[in-house]
Amino acid sequence: MKKVLFCICAIAAFSALCCAPICDGNGISAETGSEIVSSYLYDAFSAASSVTDERAYFSGFSGEEARYAVDGFCDITADGSPVFGREREISHKGTRGESADGRDEGKRGLTHVSSFSTTFDRSVYARSYNIALACSNFCYYRVGAEERLSFNTVVGKRTAERGYKEAKVIENGVYVPGIGGGVCQVSTTLYNAWITAGLKVEYVRAHSLPSSYCAMSRDATVSDWIDLVLFNDSGSDVVVNATVTGNKVTFDVYGMPSPYSYRYETRVLEKIAPPDPVIEYVSYIEGDLERKEISPAKNGWVSELVRHTYIDDEEIGRDVVRRDVYNGVAARIQVKENID
Repeated sequence: MKKVLFCICAIAAFSALCCAPICDGNGISAETGSEIVSSYLYDAFSAASSVTDERAYFSGFSGEEARYAVDGFCDITADGSPVFGREREISHKGTRGESADGRDEGKRGLTHVSSFSTTFDRSVYARSYNIALACSNFCYYRVGAEERLSFNTVVGKRTAERGYKEAKVIENGVYVPGIGGGVCQVSTTLYNAWITAGLKVEYVRAHSLPSSYCAMSRDATVSDWIDLVLFNDSGSDVVVNATVTGNKVTFDVYGMPSPYSYRYETRVLEKIAPPDPVIEYVSYIEGDLERKEISPAKNGWVSELVRHTYIDDEEIGRDVVRRDVYNGVAARIQVKENID
């Protein structure tokens, strides 16, 4: 099988994150400065390299190559240092940039056709870490004409063994701790860059709750059983690249130029009342209260995404791309139980 380099474009994320104090989930402040860059990366990628996957083998960046990696370049190792990178055989369609000039090599004359960014709170260390680690899979990633891009295939399972950390995820309409929290922001940013380029989406699914980092009907949730599947219907190669700078995730799409441009609009169609409150009877409530609201009710929503198509700034058409339902959330209320 053909071997291609697993590039580390999102390594720049940790360079940016290390410019200010970072706290992990226990509130322990990490050192700032360039030294912590390699310690964070070593933690992530040495953990990833411990996975026993017959399709994967690992090597690294060192010295001058490490500098290129932190700057967001694609590069290959000179001496096999195990710190910064990994190579991987790709058993599915799609390839990544393979040279020190990966930015130019990966694009191969294609033009920049779209870009989309979302922001995150970089003080939440574990979630920021997961975002950068997931983005590292998209280093000038090439999708051939009539080929599919499966987010789950490219990124792989989000497990602790592969370097992902515990952060909040949405499950059944509530936020709970889960391995890989934050990765949905990566899939969402990729989705929006892809549709801004006018490319086809084969499967996308909304979260059960609206997301803070994008408008309704613009999110793309992923999990072990939910995928984001994109299809290149442009008739030529498309290249996608992810970067993380400071608190911003950006996906850029490169392809052949088109006379069309697109604008997307979220329309809210309906507000859904939340379910009846969930009452929890307890023997004691802090402050000796009789009743306490633990979490508030949230309305649900029905929304749709409308695409406006333009040629030379003149709108020539519009269509509904998708329609989504975000469930309402019941309030949780504790009530002191009177025991005679």
